[in-house]
Amino acid sequence: MKKCKQEDPAPRPQIALPSFVVRYVAVNLAASAIRKLHIIGNLIIMAYFFLLRVGEYTPSTEPRQTVPLRKKDIRLWRNNKVLSNESDLMTLLSADAVTIGLENQKNGDRNSTVHHYSSGDSIMDPVRAVAHLVFALHGMPDATPLGTYRNENGQKCRVRATHITSAIRLAAVRCDLASFGYDLSRVGSHSLRSGGAMQLKLAGYDHDMIRKLGRWRSDTYLHYIQSQIGELTAGVASSMARLTWFHNVA
Repeated sequence: MKKCKQEDPAPRPQIALPSFVVRYVAVNLAASAIRKLHIIGNLIIMAYFFLLRVGEYTPSTEPRQTVPLRKKDIRLWRNNKVLSNESDLMTLLSADAVTIGLENQKNGDRNSTVHHYSSGDSIMDPVRAVAHLVFALHGMPDATPLGTYRNENGQKCRVRATHITSAIRLAAVRCDLASFGYDLSRVGSHSLRSGGAMQLKLAGYDHDMIRKLGRWRSDTYLHYIQSQIGELTAGVASSMARLTWFHNVA
């Protein structure tokens, strides 16, 4: 087993996506008048803030235990009171918080709940993004998956994982991520989960908070705090170079 591990190629996980790429998506897709792009953009914003796996909000081509988010799994709040998911768009957009419930996940955890308050940012806000996604399901059954919408011809459609990946990679190219040292072949849908975790780490949130939001059951989430992100070690060398005196008591 040890020899097999040594001979295996090194893993190439998808690279954490910086928040300015998500903002690009928010400006150019989520605000689009084209319904498909509008839904894709808002799904990406939601996935970034909630550290979602792509299978938690898009359909899978294979049988899996993960149950993608549905209309009934969403609760939008205003002043600590739940709004009806059948409310008009202006009412839904007035929400100041959102809760999502995941019935089943890849790691086997059932009925997990994650809550976010509004970011206060009119462009990049998980509450506004989810409000738009819920409004797209107006009049549809409660079991309808999030990411479902009616196109310009009135046909019911659903966003898939390939749509998310294509949108993220296009945004990465438009934001010129290659000039920031990124290998664009390693940018994909999982970059949103990794990017959200990295943003929390750089913002100073502790491991418990990151694990809770990402619903990690163990320290495997540390794989998402990627050492190749330069800002992670900003100031470390200065701290190590600081003159310090200490004595040995052993």
